[in-house]
Amino acid sequence: MAVVRPFRGIRYDPKSIPSLGDAVCPPFDTIPPDLQETLYERSPYNIIRLEAGARLPGDTPEDNRYTRASAMLSQWMSQEILRRDPVSALYLVEHAFVLEGREYLRLELMSAVRLEEYEHRVVLPHEFTRDADKEDRLALIRACSANLSPIMSLYADPSNEVRSVLDRIMSAEPDVAFQDPGQQGYRMWKVEEGDVTEGISLLLSSKEIYIADGHHRYETALNYRALRREETGGALPDDAACNYVMMGLVAFDDPGLRVLPYHRVLKGMKPSALAQVRYELWKYFNPVPEAQEACTDLKAMLAKVEELGRSGPVLGMMDPGGRGTQVLKLKPGVDLEDGGVMADSEPWILEEQILRPILAEESRSCIDYVHDAKEAAAGLESGELQMAFLLKPFPLDLFKEIIDADQKLPPKSTFFYPKLPTGLVMNPLDGSI
Repeated sequence: MAVVRPFRGIRYDPKSIPSLGDAVCPPFDTIPPDLQETLYERSPYNIIRLEAGARLPGDTPEDNRYTRASAMLSQWMSQEILRRDPVSALYLVEHAFVLEGREYLRLELMSAVRLEEYEHRVVLPHEFTRDADKEDRLALIRACSANLSPIMSLYADPSNEVRSVLDRIMSAEPDVAFQDPGQQGYRMWKVEEGDVTEGISLLLSSKEIYIADGHHRYETALNYRALRREETGGALPDDAACNYVMMGLVAFDDPGLRVLPYHRVLKGMKPSALAQVRYELWKYFNPVPEAQEACTDLKAMLAKVEELGRSGPVLGMMDPGGRGTQVLKLKPGVDLEDGGVMADSEPWILEEQILRPILAEESRSCIDYVHDAKEAAAGLESGELQMAFLLKPFPLDLFKEIIDADQKLPPKSTFFYPKLPTGLVMNPLDGSI
């Protein structure tokens, strides 16, 4: 049973920060150094200083990015740059963005969701995590005692019961409305605790919660709760704030829920390994002759991969040192029974059946991931890359089916776009929820 509750969020005071678009930032793991610098320059109050502060040459255990984040959070609270809402609330966000020339709206319900171990099958993961990222996030959460950024999670709402309630909320004027420098728009309604929030919580209590983006932050929240239990001798009140984690909940069938592809590129492979990859590839896949014309144009090729991929696993192969650029389709009768539902997943077939068995320990250095097919093409042309595989966006129905079967996808199988912003609302973890 999922427990979804309102919470007393910490938010920027619009009177102090009238341009909220200059204050938000993406999640920590999507911020390269050049963007970090840009965000620092954008505003002295950009949340980057808390979410992913700069590492300095003179950092010590007493003075580092985590202690600075804690001090800045306290300073901004005392200056009323940030203020904690006096009443618990759910925070409904309408997120507007443009993708490939088309406008989208996505609803994100910022909530406190009770932490559950994965084996309880209430909160469901789809990928493995890395210890280094969890250690980083744990140091930050211990320093700040708050969830600074929401975990993006999905729920099924086939009869639109939840959506109908959210639509009624949006009939009122939003509490906050702004646009960020990337031209993404946000309207947010604060829904104070009462009959409406109780109704939403009841509707969501029968749902499974599927983590879309934020596995490291979720597992960090579990680790933080375990630490707090140790500190209190193993007991925590049910309403302890650290029993919960902030999530942005999105319905599976929300028209604005977009998944973009992660393409695979190969580099630095020994000639023998490259030859073996080519050999194994043709054991699993056949070329699609009728798709060859589309291979002369990158955009047309991506469209053809997505079109043909609706009826089975398909790859767009770019191999200038081998058979060139072709669209490949899984051969009929290929034995992938060990994969179960994963056998319909191109990332799993390509990585787990072909690439990783060949590359073994060199997989991490030889396999890379890009969103932009143009980047892959440019890398091949320059000689930096050896091969590229263009994939279709991961289907949401297969995503749910794989998670329901308690399986995990290879890394970088999904890219939910756009990311939930950090800085709209934060969830303090001291005291009660």
